[in-house]
Amino acid sequence: MMTSGHQPLPKTWLAGVVFCAVMITVVLAVHHGNLMAGQGLLRDNVPIVGNNDGYFYLDRATSIAAEGRGVAGIFTDKRQSMLLPYLLAAVAGTDRSTLHLMAAYIGPVLSLSMLLAVLPWAMEFRSRFVMAAAPILALLAPYWIARTHVGFLDTDSLVPGLCSLSMYCLFRFASGTRRRTVWALLYVVLLAILWFWWRPGAFLVGGFLFCYLIYPSWARTDVLLKGVLVGAFVCAVGLAVAGIRPFSEYGAYVSAHLGLVFGGTEQDLLGTAIRELGGVSPGILGQKTLGSPWLLLPVVLGAAGYCFRYRWKALFLMSMGCFGAASMISQRFIPLFVPVAALLAAYGVALCVTWVIGFFARFPGGESMARPVMTVAGMAFLLTCAARNAVHYEPESYFSKSDFVLADTVRRTLPPETVLWSWWDYGYFLQYLTGMKTFFDGGSQTEATCFVAAYPLMQEDLARASAWIRHYAFAWPRLDTGMRGAGWDEYVTSLTEGLGEDDGEASVALVLPARVNTTVGYLYSFAHVFDTTVPPVANHLDIFPKTGFAYDADAQTVVVPEAMVVKGYDSVGSVLDATGKEPGQLDFTALPDPYLVFSRTTDFLAVTDRAVIGSVLFRLLGLFEYDRHSFEPLYFDSRSGGVWLVR
Repeated sequence: MMTSGHQPLPKTWLAGVVFCAVMITVVLAVHHGNLMAGQGLLRDNVPIVGNNDGYFYLDRATSIAAEGRGVAGIFTDKRQSMLLPYLLAAVAGTDRSTLHLMAAYIGPVLSLSMLLAVLPWAMEFRSRFVMAAAPILALLAPYWIARTHVGFLDTDSLVPGLCSLSMYCLFRFASGTRRRTVWALLYVVLLAILWFWWRPGAFLVGGFLFCYLIYPSWARTDVLLKGVLVGAFVCAVGLAVAGIRPFSEYGAYVSAHLGLVFGGTEQDLLGTAIRELGGVSPGILGQKTLGSPWLLLPVVLGAAGYCFRYRWKALFLMSMGCFGAASMISQRFIPLFVPVAALLAAYGVALCVTWVIGFFARFPGGESMARPVMTVAGMAFLLTCAARNAVHYEPESYFSKSDFVLADTVRRTLPPETVLWSWWDYGYFLQYLTGMKTFFDGGSQTEATCFVAAYPLMQEDLARASAWIRHYAFAWPRLDTGMRGAGWDEYVTSLTEGLGEDDGEASVALVLPARVNTTVGYLYSFAHVFDTTVPPVANHLDIFPKTGFAYDADAQTVVVPEAMVVKGYDSVGSVLDATGKEPGQLDFTALPDPYLVFSRTTDFLAVTDRAVIGSVLFRLLGLFEYDRHSFEPLYFDSRSGGVWLVR
């Protein structure tokens, strides 16, 4: 099973592994496409793009194609990470059917780039077992499937392959004596591709040079090159500190990106609001990376055996093992940990299998009997859990069919110059499907933008909220965040003075998909993010169909819908009949919450609390009466959301 020496592995093994990987990818793509069709997640008979950032790339690809810019335009485009939409535009052009077809299936196609991350390193182990098991294990990694399935459009699909292959180039350059120039040039090419594909990856791969600097290679060429690299780094840092552009811009970019990625560890509200930046436990890391927490044990064994066998040469691959620790802080790093985890897990199992075969080799015919049995057992141990996950995994879409209904309603109802005010997860989505400008989106979220978007919805004055939205939809406020704390309320009040004036001829619409109601905890916290104490994120609102609801005010008895019981509401503090009433008519301080609020004019009811019940967002649901002069309802359905023209 384990080959010895430095004899090359048969090319048939390489071809066989690639063939198996392609077939697995095709089968999973067909399976996931059928699952999405069964859920109705199709548009024009093509699986929808289900992730938020995917609509950014669709929108940019459409713009690039309309402008007639070829792929060469990437060299003059100042926006980062734009290679993906340029490639989409180059192939699909202005044909949206082709664009949607590419967007749906490019994830599975590019997921095969995981072979670039694993196969070169696997061949270094000189083990047929590692070469066969590691690539398949990596392709079946649960988190990898979740980031590259049908309908998932993002840059993740190439990042592990490009980064791992870049480290391999450095490994071969530093430890080899043949074709060093070729490996150096390939590293530079990969670095350039990452610069346009996913810029943080380019900085990451540039940081890989540290491994080369500490690797003990003291030939005259290496000493000279290391000196040049250290000198260049010191100069770049000095220029950045001195504020010299573009070095200062690169420094600020790296610092901001690191702060965002690791911000969730300090319970930073923005960091915790982005789910993929949350950390994971070691057990969950093993589950997401290899399909089972128990497979972390052979990873540890494989790491020990690899370091013992390769000594200093192990530096490069083991350095990528740091992504495992980083993943426990921010799961954004899990795709980068998948290749090294798969390699070391396969190597750890290979060592165990070799030891067992060696034990049985003492007996006549023992080796010939033990080798196939232990090889199959080792493969089963490695791949069973991940394979089971792949079989049962169902693609999840952030966007539902009702979201598309809402977007189509907006596009048909409002003029194209309308500015849409929504929450950040829907910025790219609405912009692409309606062709209208949105206030902000998933790439521009900051504490400030989140505050500006959430504040008018979470305070109680409808006229002030409409004036705020109409004004700041066209003129970004210069927020002085240094005023945060005790004086913030007074500062915000001063910002609202004079906002009732005409702020432009273009119409402004508030678009709130139904899913926004499930994020009210974040809306409320962001509306108070600059207060002395930021409220913890908590569930402030649930909406349920009224089916099964009954209330007898005289007898003070209530029967709640089954969905409320399933949600965990065994009881509520107060039951409020909001029919024909406004929140100001009720003294909420005398009524315990949570409140079950219903109206005879709606087919749904809501459960909320004192923090949110008087807010603009809750009043726009229509349970309470509200002044239509500030927000003119154009469309509302509790299952899909609402559209209001902001007056």
